[in-house]
Amino acid sequence: MPSTAFPSLVRLQGLDRSDRVQTYAQVAETVLRVQTALETRGFKCRPNSALGSLFRKAQVLNEQWEAQTNGQDILTLMQADEAVRIAQAVEAVLHEPEAEEAIRRITKSDMHLSTRQPSQGKDALWELDLHLFLKNRKVPVRIHEPDLVVKLSDFLGDYGVACKKVYSEDSVEKQLQKGCRQLRATGVPGVVAFNLDDITPQRSILAKPTRLATNDSLHGLNIAFIERHRIVLQEAVVSGACDAILLATAVQADIEGMSPRFNRVTEFTLWTVNEAGAATRMRIAALRRLIDGTL
Repeated sequence: MPSTAFPSLVRLQGLDRSDRVQTYAQVAETVLRVQTALETRGFKCRPNSALGSLFRKAQVLNEQWEAQTNGQDILTLMQADEAVRIAQAVEAVLHEPEAEEAIRRITKSDMHLSTRQPSQGKDALWELDLHLFLKNRKVPVRIHEPDLVVKLSDFLGDYGVACKKVYSEDSVEKQLQKGCRQLRATGVPGVVAFNLDDITPQRSILAKPTRLATNDSLHGLNIAFIERHRIVLQEAVVSGACDAILLATAVQADIEGMSPRFNRVTEFTLWTVNEAGAATRMRIAALRRLIDGTL
């Protein structure tokens, strides 16, 4: 590995703050609509199931608000936000046959996102979360091996995204290797996309004075992760096993200078090395333009 390899870091424009401000009633309506659609398609969300109990929190929050009981607590608010996050990601792919397995895993797994319990459902949600983010950015993306496939320009063609959720930093190298093998098996170039939510403190809310301070904090977490694992990440890129590493960290935050103060914020970072070949640089530039909406 060249000792002169220098990391090239891109802070992607497209912050996923709750710009779509929703009332408790709208959150409850979204969750109920998706739950009904799931059950119509044979995916059960029984009240005693992990997903069913989480979906119920959205209804409880709205009922408490409408009854003016002053019974709303921060944990219920956090869980209702988790419920609508899952519902929105699932709703975007309800009519896509390729998403059926991901949806099945979500309906049968522990989906309490504020805890740090690994689950296949959380793995699947990361794929659907990223799919929804790209769709909202008007990026042509579909669910396909390795996990997602983005259509770059006609000249550059299909581009793979292997999605990996990090539960333990001890597993990063193994997860990276799996992602690179997935890319190799598909025969298309691409990136390995890590979700870092589960290495942030569990059952916590990030308190910051402004939106910028919140995103700066998350950006710092992404950078620190890269530095801790720089050698293995760099080796993967320099060897051509992948073009780059995409990182995403999402947290629930109390932002003093915003209204409403409760938000969910995601910071995306794209990392590669300057010594990557010309074709790699071309593909990464095309991906950045798609995500940033500059095509």
